[in-house]
Amino acid sequence: MTPPAPAATPSRFVAACADPAASPAPGSAAPPAATPNPSDPEERFRQNKAFRNRNPLPPQAVAAVQPCVEKVRAGLDRLRAEGRFDGPSIERVLTDAGLVDVESRKPGRLDTAGGGGLLFCGNSGFGYVFGEHGRTLTSVEAGGGIADGGCLPAPD
Repeated sequence: MTPPAPAATPSRFVAACADPAASPAPGSAAPPAATPNPSDPEERFRQNKAFRNRNPLPPQAVAAVQPCVEKVRAGLDRLRAEGRFDGPSIERVLTDAGLVDVESRKPGRLDTAGGGGLLFCGNSGFGYVFGEHGRTLTSVEAGGGIADGGCLPAPD
């Protein structure tokens, strides 16, 4: 018999949209990481920028944050229908979902995202809900914090 997965442990609070009792999807373990080749110039660049990478969440935490992702996606879909792509409107969607420490900003020159919208992020207590919202693209994901700390990488 397989032991049950450990329960996700939230930070200092739990967002109203989070579901601490959610079960992870079957087979949602992270794939094994590829062995990096440090002599490859692209790999060296990636390693030098590793501080900008988002830490992975355990499957239980991803499951707990998923309702927040769906609530934020629905709110951003409403904004799209209204033609609203501004920071205060995006941040309001995040806070209405129950997220805290919300922020939105234009992509910086070093951001990996940047489809023409604003980047956003908010804390659910189990992980972050983050993405981009603009005229050509809306994306919403769940993940851990940035390796150098925080919700969004430093823009420059």
